[in-house]
Amino acid sequence: MITDKQESERMRGIGSSDVPTILGLNPWATPHDLWLVKTGQADGPEENDAMRIGTVLEAGVLQLASDRLGAKIVKPTSTFVGCELFMRANVDGMIGVAKRGSPIVEAKTTGRTEGWGDEGTDEVPEAVKAQVMFQMLCASSDLAHVACLQGDYGLRLKMYRVPFCEDYAGYIVERVREFWMRHVERRVPPAGLPSLEVLKRVRRDADAPVVQIDPALFAEDARCQRLAKEAEAAADAARAALMVALGTATAGEGGGYRMKVSKVETSRFDAKAFAEANPEEAAKWTVRSGHNRTTVTAPKAAPSKKEIV
Repeated sequence: MITDKQESERMRGIGSSDVPTILGLNPWATPHDLWLVKTGQADGPEENDAMRIGTVLEAGVLQLASDRLGAKIVKPTSTFVGCELFMRANVDGMIGVAKRGSPIVEAKTTGRTEGWGDEGTDEVPEAVKAQVMFQMLCASSDLAHVACLQGDYGLRLKMYRVPFCEDYAGYIVERVREFWMRHVERRVPPAGLPSLEVLKRVRRDADAPVVQIDPALFAEDARCQRLAKEAEAAADAARAALMVALGTATAGEGGGYRMKVSKVETSRFDAKAFAEANPEEAAKWTVRSGHNRTTVTAPKAAPSKKEIV
């Protein structure tokens, strides 16, 4: 977990976790998403379960890496600044002593195996490689150890070694510099659209006047919403036809395709019942959250001659 000071400094520049997004390597965020956050137009994401799990397990992963490497791992409490003041990297751990030049240790927790190669190599997902390359660049380090706790067929720790690459680091500097100086400082949005998830977190001005929008954008939105509903209805009908053909069986096949119906049982916490039985205790653990809801209405149809009469 980074300190409050590190969190504050992160918003003053580009951090290592931002680099994959800038390079287009982050499947969950676009450069436009990051631009909205860095320019203060949208709130950052709330911590989800995956992020929380990674934070909680970080200390354990670093301890396991220390045992595997046979070396002491120290956690830096300050941010390393790179060749530009807006390049700032927070490092999970460093071998021996937390100072410039020390080898870096990056802790990862994942349930995915794509992109992770043989242990001891530098075969890590490109997003991870870009992240640690930026960290090495800012911390003047020549080597990054990536300790990855993987959840495939049971938990196991795999260690990787990513050496510093001057050419790749130079490419990252070029892209990060362009993003910050052209897009953030000059407030020029990057190409492409932001995600709907981030647009829900945009800070709105309730007192702003009504914005005039090109009607073609409304028409295209309405067209796509209609197509989406039609596609969803067609998909439901196709699945229903399959279920009818299956009858009362639990499995079916044909032409290499297979289908199986299995019962899934889950347990859920009944928050409403708990709150009714323990109102005071429930109030202690209740936090308010929300997002911007978007509604689009079509123009009213012109009245017919009969209605006018």
